[in-house]
Amino acid sequence: MARNRRQSHVVILGLGRFGQALGEELMAGGVEVLGVDASERRVQQLSDTFDHIVHADTTMPSVLRQLGVHEAQRVVIAIGADLESSLLTASAVVDFGVPSIWAKADSIAHGKILGQIGCHHVIRPEADTGRRVAHLIGGGVQEYVEFDPDFAVAKIAPPVSVLGREIAEINAGAVVRILAVRPRGGAFRPALPADRLAAGDLVLAAGPVAEVEAFAARG
Repeated sequence: MARNRRQSHVVILGLGRFGQALGEELMAGGVEVLGVDASERRVQQLSDTFDHIVHADTTMPSVLRQLGVHEAQRVVIAIGADLESSLLTASAVVDFGVPSIWAKADSIAHGKILGQIGCHHVIRPEADTGRRVAHLIGGGVQEYVEFDPDFAVAKIAPPVSVLGREIAEINAGAVVRILAVRPRGGAFRPALPADRLAAGDLVLAAGPVAEVEAFAARG
């Protein structure tokens, strides 16, 4: 078990399915991760997955301090099902003054409390994924990212009604704006005012959720 914990770039408290997947993705991107979980069995199972992993009670501020969590810049509280453990852990991390705290919530009420405690970002993975998949299934959207409850960026095939038109004309006064273009056979690049859309192109369109969906569904 590695001991270089205080230099970890991201601390993940709770290594269930969400915490494990998050840690693996961060490490694949070159980010150093410290994983902590209250289950000794789970820590043993993941010991070959995480370079830095510790079995510890995350609800104890003194334990978290021994692990250097109070010095971390980014902490993810990935405890969802155990409400008490989630809130106690979150309270301790907030009291440390960690600059960027992400917390997983399993319900609207859980998320509300985490926000009230002082977590900077509250995540509801199942709900967020459900909304994203609904948008993908519902129309011409190929990829979808919702940044706020009513603002999204989507990858779509431009509707027939805008083919042959310049980006400057399409964006002029529009609620949904085209940010980037991928010409057929090419790669995505920033959209230029003089670009003309053609069949086979893809675009990144941004705007209010309902308007983006309507734009994608246009004929």
